[in-house]
Amino acid sequence: MRFLLPLSTYLSTLLPVLVPAQSFVNTFGGPLAQDGVGVVQTMSGFAVGVRDISEGPSRHFAQLLLTSNGGSIQSWDAIDELSGSVFPQAIANAAEDAVFLAGSSIAPGAETHDAFVLKRNANGTIAWITQPDIPGDEQYFALVPLPDGGAVACGVRAVGSGHDAWVGRFAADGTVLWNTAVGLAGDEEAYALLINGNDILLAGKQSGFSGTSDAWLARMDLDGNELWTASWGGDKNEIGRGVVELGGNSFLMAGTTNTFGMLDTTENRIKDNVYLVAFDLNGDTLWTRAVGDTLFDHRALCMDVAPNGDILLGGERGEVPGESDALVYRLAANGDPIWERAWHMGKEDRLIDLLALPDGFISTGWSFTELARQVLLIRRDPDGN
Repeated sequence: MRFLLPLSTYLSTLLPVLVPAQSFVNTFGGPLAQDGVGVVQTMSGFAVGVRDISEGPSRHFAQLLLTSNGGSIQSWDAIDELSGSVFPQAIANAAEDAVFLAGSSIAPGAETHDAFVLKRNANGTIAWITQPDIPGDEQYFALVPLPDGGAVACGVRAVGSGHDAWVGRFAADGTVLWNTAVGLAGDEEAYALLINGNDILLAGKQSGFSGTSDAWLARMDLDGNELWTASWGGDKNEIGRGVVELGGNSFLMAGTTNTFGMLDTTENRIKDNVYLVAFDLNGDTLWTRAVGDTLFDHRALCMDVAPNGDILLGGERGEVPGESDALVYRLAANGDPIWERAWHMGKEDRLIDLLALPDGFISTGWSFTELARQVLLIRRDPDGN
C-alpha cells in the first residue's frame, strides 16, 4: 500500500534573502526523494510535474505540485491512475488550463517500462491515459503540445540489446496517431523536441561501439516520416538536451561536451562545457561553440528562448564529482554569455526544465540536502536576480 505524507508534513524551505518582483528559490518535499521534472504556467500560477520516491511496494509515483505565482503551495496532488512504479519525465500545457504529463511506468510483476501520456483537466480529473501496447521497453522524456489539442512525445525504445529514439503523436482525445523509431545507425535517445510548422526537430545523443556519444539531431514531419538525422562530436562525449528556434531558418541545440573547450592543466582534462550547435532546417551547421571554464564542469540540461531572443539555459555546475550547484546561463543568440547564476542549496542541486516568462524565467529540478532530495523551484527576473 502506498504511504502518502499529509500535505502539512511537506516542507517549503525558502532562501533567507529574496529579491522583489515575485523572485523566489523554494524547495518542496518530504522524506526520500521528490524531483521536479517540468514546469508550466497555469491560470493561477505554476504546475510542476513531480517524480516521487516514497515508501511502498512501487516506490516511484507521479505527483502534480501546483503553486501560486509567488511560489507558495496551492495543492500537491497524487496521480494514482497508473499502477506499478511510475516515472514522470515531462509536462506540457493543454487546452482549458489542463496539462499533459508523459513518462513511463513498470506494471506490477513486469520488468520493462511502458511509455505513457496522460491529460489532466484543470479540475483534477484525468481526461485520458494512453499507453501504447508495444513490445520492448519504451520511455518518453519530452512532450510538446500541438495546435489541434494533441501532443508529440519523444524518448527511447529498447528491443533486445540496442535502442532507438522513439517518437509518438497523440490526438486531442489520446488516440495514438503513430509511433516510430528514428535514426537506426546506432543507439539513439531523444531528450528534447521542437515543433516548427509541419516539422519535428529532435535532440539527444547517439552512442557507438567506442563507448562514447555524439550530440544527435533528427528532423521529421508531423506524419512521422524521417527527413534526416545528423550528429556532432569529437573523441569523447557530447549530448543534446534542448532545441529551440532562433529565427531566420536557424535553430540551436544545447547540451554538454567534454571534447571541446579549454584544457584544465591541473587535472589534464577538458571539463564538461555547455555545447551549442546552430543549424538550419537542412541540418547544415551554422556554428558551434563550447561555453565554460577550467574551474567547474558546466552541463546544460534544458533551454528556452527569452522574449527578446536571448537564450536561457538551465542545468548544473560542479567542482568535484557528486556535488553540483543549480545553474542558469543567459546567452545572446550567437552564444555570447551575458550572465551566469548558480545556487548552492545542498550537496547536489540540478535544474532539468526551464520556462521563459515575460518578466524572467522559472526553472525546476531538485536539491539534495542532508535530509532528502526535494523539488527545487526557482523564479528570477530577466537579470537572474
